[in-house]
Amino acid sequence: MINNGDEIRQSYLESKEGDLTAYAGMIGAEFDTKINRLAQIIGRNHELSVGNYKESILRNCIRQFIPKRYSVGTGFIAFTRESRVTDVLKQRENNSDLLNRKELYVSKQLDIIVFDDYNFSPILQDAEFVVVRPESVRAVVEVKGYLNKKSVTDSVMSCIDLGRKWKEYREYNPQWERKKLPGLGLHLMGFAVPVNKKTKKPECNGEILRKTIVETYRKHLNPDELKESLIPLLKEAYIYNDCIVNNTICGQPDLNGAGIELPNLYGYSTNRGRFVRYNENLQPSLDRDKTIFSLLASIFTCLETPFNQDFSYVDQSCTLNVCPHEYGGFTELISGKEIAIYT
Repeated sequence: MINNGDEIRQSYLESKEGDLTAYAGMIGAEFDTKINRLAQIIGRNHELSVGNYKESILRNCIRQFIPKRYSVGTGFIAFTRESRVTDVLKQRENNSDLLNRKELYVSKQLDIIVFDDYNFSPILQDAEFVVVRPESVRAVVEVKGYLNKKSVTDSVMSCIDLGRKWKEYREYNPQWERKKLPGLGLHLMGFAVPVNKKTKKPECNGEILRKTIVETYRKHLNPDELKESLIPLLKEAYIYNDCIVNNTICGQPDLNGAGIELPNLYGYSTNRGRFVRYNENLQPSLDRDKTIFSLLASIFTCLETPFNQDFSYVDQSCTLNVCPHEYGGFTELISGKEIAIYT
């Protein structure tokens, strides 16, 4: 029989074992501690300050984990195109000195920008505030203190605005210059969900988040634009410590057993936002937050650096069928239909 001292010793030894799942979960759990610590001091009267603090600690977290070639800031992406006056000047003679006139247009203000600071210096930089060229941008994160259907819609509309500017800029550049414009990883991180005063129900969940993303895209983009190769779409959205909504390609099951290979589907799926851990009896249970670490892993896939899979995918379960999310599901982007799939 193990006495109390032996139990304490065993617990201590287990705490010193290498555990990447625990390590990754601690990164996410730190956010809850920091946010609550500030809230305990200033209460509910300064939600804007708490929101700014959330953005700040998320920027610092990303900054700590990405390679030093990349920087993290907040601000704008500046695009250029030929000035409208250029068309007139081209019709005139002896105006070659004016043919290089450009118009400048910028994105909406972006909460978090991950950009290549090694090959492309910012156009403007003052502490964390930056204005950068699109060639330097690798990922953008929209941060929401509270997620409801309206804030999700607003975030997707911001993604559409940025995506269309990205597409226009890419098409404006000569063919040999287009290859310099990288892919763009768009992300949405929501830290909390408000409860409706009348219905007493949460105003957002994994299903509402997934369906609102699809509904907004289908309402404001045509079918051709819905192809990610034309306009960058939202890559991942998160409800902190709850769920992850992925832009993904999924296979269809052969429900009739006919042995017919069905085409893959393109859309958004909702998955668990916490790590799975197995106990000594191999029984799975949900552990700490997974959303922050998943955001870091997703940003890494947007960078031109070696991807460390061992430190990016550390869930103890390799399948989403273990401890599936309460609102798990898949919504096809083109049709908007809910479809039974396997991943």
